[in-house]
Amino acid sequence: MSVKVSPSSPECQERRLKLKTLGQQMQQVAVHGAGLSPWEADVLVGEITRVYFSDPELRGLSTGQMKYSCVSASEGAGKPLADCSMTTVLLTMVDPEDRLDLPSNGKLASVHRRRRKLVRIAEEAREQGGLLSQEDLAALLTADVRTIRRDVRDLRSEDGIVVPTRGQQKDIGPGVTHRGQAVRHWLEGKEPVEVARAINHSIGSVENYLEKFKRVAYLRGKGFDDFQIALAVGISVAAAKTYSAIYGESKGRPFFASRMAEIDLVGEQHYLAADEKKDSASRSSSSSAGRSR
Repeated sequence: MSVKVSPSSPECQERRLKLKTLGQQMQQVAVHGAGLSPWEADVLVGEITRVYFSDPELRGLSTGQMKYSCVSASEGAGKPLADCSMTTVLLTMVDPEDRLDLPSNGKLASVHRRRRKLVRIAEEAREQGGLLSQEDLAALLTADVRTIRRDVRDLRSEDGIVVPTRGQQKDIGPGVTHRGQAVRHWLEGKEPVEVARAINHSIGSVENYLEKFKRVAYLRGKGFDDFQIALAVGISVAAAKTYSAIYGESKGRPFFASRMAEIDLVGEQHYLAADEKKDSASRSSSSSAGRSR
């Protein structure tokens, strides 16, 4: 288990400086060597950084994150742990959303906060090709295994959410994860506040899930594949596949047509704004080049 060092430590400062310097060098090469606009070069460097540091072993840690070794998702549930291949994942142990929109009852608030962390880190591990066991979750959340077992059971029976643990991997479908349930409720007609209440989560997190789903659904409707969508939206390919699957399964639902109109509006506004930003940056670059001559 590797815990994050202070972001103000000399090691972190040196790493950030190196990345910034290399990024600036790459942007200059892209602009002057490949003829890209500054905006295109900035996007390119961002994508290169994201792809090359997608491996948790290479990525830096943000505040509240840690590295953790768990069983690879490719291993069968019945295989002895000693014989399983392991993988390293990045887990967000502290998130400001954990403390938002909690019940006023202190004991109940504590349960909700723990369950938010539980589903988040379990889904983060799964998206990175790993699966946490209930024992892993107990260790990470400093809870008893019986408490975690009860949380997993209650989340499934009360909220319809299947926590993607090693023992539950065969039961995981796109609509039963935490974000999947949020999107499903929204597609059935609930607004974000109602969705947050239904899955015992913060409104901010629910709105984030829905915003990403809208963008994925819009791009899927335009014929983009999962890899292209992941790059455009800034999410993992696994998350893109989850949202795409929900989109495909939801087309026949009664409320979907009205939601699709909203999805198209949000998608068009977002990508038109991105195009305008790109055009503006290109014109600025051309103008600067003209003056330099």
